[in-house]
Amino acid sequence: MFDDIRDKVIEALQTAKAQVEESDAYNQLKERFDSLSPLVQKTLLGTVAFLLLYLVAQFPLSYYRTSSDNLALYEENRDIILDLYRIKRKANSVPQTPPPLEALDLENRARSAVTGARIQPEQLKSIMPFDNTTRAASGFIPKSVTQAGVEVRLANLNLTQIVDIGNALSNLGNSAKMVGLEVKPGTETGNYFDAVFQIVSFNIPSSAPAGGK
Repeated sequence: MFDDIRDKVIEALQTAKAQVEESDAYNQLKERFDSLSPLVQKTLLGTVAFLLLYLVAQFPLSYYRTSSDNLALYEENRDIILDLYRIKRKANSVPQTPPPLEALDLENRARSAVTGARIQPEQLKSIMPFDNTTRAASGFIPKSVTQAGVEVRLANLNLTQIVDIGNALSNLGNSAKMVGLEVKPGTETGNYFDAVFQIVSFNIPSSAPAGGK
């Protein structure tokens, strides 16, 4: 099959060559070429050969330039894609921000912490909501940050109980922080103290989308 195609191509080229040689324009150009001096003929043939070689060389060069541009574009996009995958992996590895504690949930956790610290019923004076926004230090907190607070009042604690209940109340949640602690002598004789713990859960609202309501 390849031989048939080659024969047809050769035959077509020979036919085209014969038609060109029979044309008046070809004969006129040939006569003019023959009338030129040998030096001019060589120069003209060299120029034509150089032009043909230049045109033939342009095809692989153009493909080479195109392939180089495509390779550079591929490497640039590859780096961008790899960076995006790295960012995605890092984003997935970051722990999700826990939801903020509501006032009732914060109060229930505080009661559980007091119970877990083995505080006796007579030592528990009160566990009630606490408004942290009225404190002077709260003035540095943006108004957009919502706060749910709880105040725990305990009486006649020893030093070990103060440390234990302080640690328990400091770990009610990632968004909950102890903002106040007051310790004063208790009513019982000996090393006993009354303590007031103030815990606040802060909620930073997520930013609204640009242009959204």
